Amino acid sequence: MGNLHGLPTRRDVFLDERGAGLRVTWHPEHDVVVLSVWHEDRCAGTFRMPVHDVPRLSGLLAAALGDWVAQVSAVPQPGPAGMVHLSVRRRLRLSPALLRLKQRVSAR
Repeated sequence: MGNLHGLPTRRDVFLDERGAGLRVTWHPEHDVVVLSVWHEDRCAGTFRMPVHDVPRLSGLLAAALGDWVAQVSAVPQPGPAGMVHLSVRRRLRLSPALLRLKQRVSAR
């Protein structure tokens, strides 16, 4: 497989309504994903998740998204000129894969 140190680091930051940040960084050289909580410019804590636990976290997040899609699609949203549009694809601009997830969740 060669030198893994040459691979680019994957990283993203998520902010909540309080302004706290969650930074997620993939470290292929250690096979870990580091989750760090930030307040302004200070790191308040980190969690080093072994890459073999990432599918479990991803499954939980995908299930939460599926629950949310099912909940949102059950509530009519007013559209232009007072018309109600129930199209999940139109309102949420979901990909076909997420629509399939929504259908699986609603079939339960």
